[in-house]
Amino acid sequence: MTDVVIIGAGFIGMSFALAAHKQGFGVEVYDKAAAPVLPKTVTSQVIAVNPVSAEFLSGIGVWNLIPDRFVTRYDQMSVFDGQGSGSISFTAEEGGLPCLGYIVDQVALRVAMSECALSQGLEVKWTETADIDELQRDLLVAADGAHSATREKLGLKKMGYSYDQSATVCVAQFGQEFTAERGQQAYQWFCDSGPLALLPLGDQGKFAVVWSSSEDMASISESAFISALEESTEDKLGRIHGVSSRHSFPLMQQHAWRYVTEGAVLLGDAAHAIHPLAGQGANLGFADASCLVTELCAARLEGRGIGDLGVLKRYEKKRKTDNHLAALAMEGFHRLFTSDSSIVGLVRSRGLRLVNENKTLKRLAISVASGRV
Repeated sequence: MTDVVIIGAGFIGMSFALAAHKQGFGVEVYDKAAAPVLPKTVTSQVIAVNPVSAEFLSGIGVWNLIPDRFVTRYDQMSVFDGQGSGSISFTAEEGGLPCLGYIVDQVALRVAMSECALSQGLEVKWTETADIDELQRDLLVAADGAHSATREKLGLKKMGYSYDQSATVCVAQFGQEFTAERGQQAYQWFCDSGPLALLPLGDQGKFAVVWSSSEDMASISESAFISALEESTEDKLGRIHGVSSRHSFPLMQQHAWRYVTEGAVLLGDAAHAIHPLAGQGANLGFADASCLVTELCAARLEGRGIGDLGVLKRYEKKRKTDNHLAALAMEGFHRLFTSDSSIVGLVRSRGLRLVNENKTLKRLAISVASGRV
């Protein structure tokens, strides 16, 4: 019998698989998708990885396997209220950190994880799984995403709602000359249409665009999209020379009522999904993976089964609180920056200026975003 069976070989499921395997647990991973293939260049499918998550990935042997061209460190973050005059800027130096985080290509990360698994003798089965009841294991881990079929089969209910928005993603090439320092800066605008993030991809003027809007920005013409993007970025990065193909996906927020049942547990987006405006979704998932491995190791030392409900509830208690607070924060930001009330707009602009001018508040915000708090 295998110790742990994981359904889902995305970057959260695989990070847990590698961490559990490193601790001596027998692990099997199943995913019905095809194995990832390294792209020629960085794509629009990127995630923001904070320093704590980067340390976790380094500890399981993955971080150094990601080719340098697929990882961009950023040291600065500028946020603008596109509907008002407020703005705020964060730097790693202000937070006493070597960097604020990294922008990482998702596919390249998954390829690195597959290579790491292969080198450690951890097999990933790229095939449809049998009925979960037929899988011999002590613990079943559902890491098959926000639309988790495994969660449904386990009878673990969720609550949630749609934002009636879609996130449009692409890569934009800006024409302005960029120094290495300028290329290590991320940007966010809270526009009338919705939050717009530009995430640096190296220092050559390329940025991953994540634009959340009630309008489908992927369906308008390329020239109209470029014009809207230049207008929304307020000419802070110069003219746009071109964009890659655009893709969009619907935005929602959801949270499972329970993360665990006897012998089974939810991980990452299968347990919780939030608005991407702060780029914390992946980091919450990595924190889930790290916490679950810690609890399984503690159970082994205590002589308890890793599928014991009491053991799994310890994981749920620790992670559910943090994930719920993150969801509340994202909902608060969403409501604050989408309100067209003049009073709310005034509070928003003054609030941004207050945090920007207060070193203590700014350091706290940086610590939270970096995963240190």
